[in-house]
This record gives sequence, structure tokens and C-alpha cells, in this order.
Amino acid sequence: MSFHSARSFRSVAIVLFAVALATPAWSQTPAGSKQGGFVGVAGLPKFTFGGETFDGVGAYQLEGTEEIIILPKLDEQPLVRAILGYRARRASLEVSYDRTRHDGIFENTTAEATIQAINVDGRLFFLSSTRVQPHVLVGGSFPWVRIKNGSILDPVTGELGDARYRGYGLNTEVGVTVFPHPRFGIGGGYSYRLMWFDRATGVSDTFGELRPRFREEVRGVVVTLMLVL
Repeated sequence: MSFHSARSFRSVAIVLFAVALATPAWSQTPAGSKQGGFVGVAGLPKFTFGGETFDGVGAYQLEGTEEIIILPKLDEQPLVRAILGYRARRASLEVSYDRTRHDGIFENTTAEATIQAINVDGRLFFLSSTRVQPHVLVGGSFPWVRIKNGSILDPVTGELGDARYRGYGLNTEVGVTVFPHPRFGIGGGYSYRLMWFDRATGVSDTFGELRPRFREEVRGVVVTLMLVL
């Protein structure tokens, strides 16, 4: 079966630069970061899809039926990500989970959406023996989206159900992490994510392939806190 068819970044940089200038006040603790397991939290103040496909007018139809699943335009919401990972000297491996709830518009109708993702990322640190460590992050994600009552089976009877999309993605980030203490890091950077969605379902509750598959972009300033255990 198939379905057819910035100012914030400057503020973060200023804060991190100010912390870097305070290095003499940290002379009682060693530079760099501890190695070992860590927990963290990351925040993206304004998270939403770019709207390339979730544009508020597009929809998919289940092949051979009248079933429709919609693609509403979603508003911006703050994203909070929970992180578990392991920090080595120059790199870390991180597994994280994020979830946001959005209001949306499809044509002249309101919609509710929930976006979730599990991420597996690697972060490479430069100048790892110092307190101020530039970093790059590259990884993958497994996102899924639920649109409440986003599917209609029969326009006559009005039978509704949730629309659900599944896919995969690429995560990237470039930024700086500052360690005021070897066990505690504060990071700021610019994140760019690509997500491709290739499976979906609606009232029928049976996943089918999306033809063509579609993609969405997410970009913005991200702030990360990490505590090495």
C-alpha cells in the first residue's frame, strides 16, 4: 500500500566569550573535562519544521481508497532534549530523546501535532585540554509525528483518525562548549537537522510507503548543559 501525491545565537556567543575571559578565576581546578558517563539537557528556543512539506495545504491519499492524511503548517515551540552519553578525551557518544507539541493550521482548520525523535550523535571536541572547547556534532535521528484527527477516511461519513508519519534524519551542529568545572559543561551552537519521512498511516492504522517521500528542515540556536558523573 502507498500514499501519493538569530539574535539568540549572538547572545549565546557573548555569554560563552564572557565565561572564557573568566579563566583566571578557575585556577583552583584543572582544565578540560572529566571522562566518563554523563547526563545532559539541550534546548532549542524555536523549534518547528521549515514548512517545505508541512505547508498547511498538502495531503496524501491512500492508494485505492478515499483515505486522506494532512500536512498542517506548525507553529514554533521550545524543544527540550534529554541526553545520556559517554565522554572520552576528545569525543562523546550521545543518545537523546526530544518531544514537542505544536498547534497547526490546515487550510482553515486548526490541528494539533506531536513531534518526537530518538537521536544517536557523536560530538568531537577540539582543544580538549582547555576549558573552552569548540565542537562539531554529527548523528542520526529516528523521528515520528502524530497529527490529532489528521486523517479522514470518508468525506461523507466524516470518519476521523490520527495521522502518523515515520522516518529518519541527519543531525549536525557546530559550536563551543565551556567547562567552568571538569564535570560541568555549557555549550552553545547552531544546529541544522534534515528529516525524511517515508512511511505514514491514518484511519486504517496500517503503515504504507509515502510516494514520493518528503523531507523537512529544522535549524536554530541550541544550548546544552552536561554533567559528567
